[in-house]
Amino acid sequence: MKNFCKNLLTLSLAALFLSACSSTVKRTKFSDKNMRVMIDPASVSVEHHVRIQSALVRSEKWAVVDRASGLEAIKKEQDLLHRSALDRYEDKEKWAQWGKLYGVGAVVVGHASCYKGKNFWQINRRTCNQFLNLVDANTGEVIVAVENRASAPVHEIPDWHEIVEKLNDAYPSAFKHFEKHEKLSTYESESKEHAVRQKETAISRGTANRQ
Repeated sequence: MKNFCKNLLTLSLAALFLSACSSTVKRTKFSDKNMRVMIDPASVSVEHHVRIQSALVRSEKWAVVDRASGLEAIKKEQDLLHRSALDRYEDKEKWAQWGKLYGVGAVVVGHASCYKGKNFWQINRRTCNQFLNLVDANTGEVIVAVENRASAPVHEIPDWHEIVEKLNDAYPSAFKHFEKHEKLSTYESESKEHAVRQKETAISRGTANRQ
């Protein structure tokens, strides 16, 4: 009975250890800097910008920073001062500066290509091919890219809720644990062994000196 309890305890501890190792940390707008976002105002018209922002806020997944007017001012100033200059902002530099100015981790870049229906049953509707890219403000890396097609009455702007849901689904749900490369693991074990040997040598020298 004693051995049985001992084995059961060992198995329980092993299961607990494995579950802890395999657990992942969920990404939320409170823990992930890239979920604090702003929309690039130059990428879409004001009407689409407002609808994208509304869809992002209503999804409750993102912390949305609204700095459209400030960004537009920066863009106009850039166009006036650096219209043909070599030091004109590249997109990567622009997003990095926005990240610093407004404390965002990522920039939502949108695009919409819209057309009126040509068929008789679509003549009173507007259809838009919608695109959203989520770009890391520090590295310029495209984290997620999604697309969608939406339609609305011809006098209205199609909704962006469906494509935002696609963005939510495509965005990684958890932080990935760092996987050590084989060489790094070997280096760490060799370093540990070297440190132990140095300590043993120092102790033996200290003992010899005291004698």
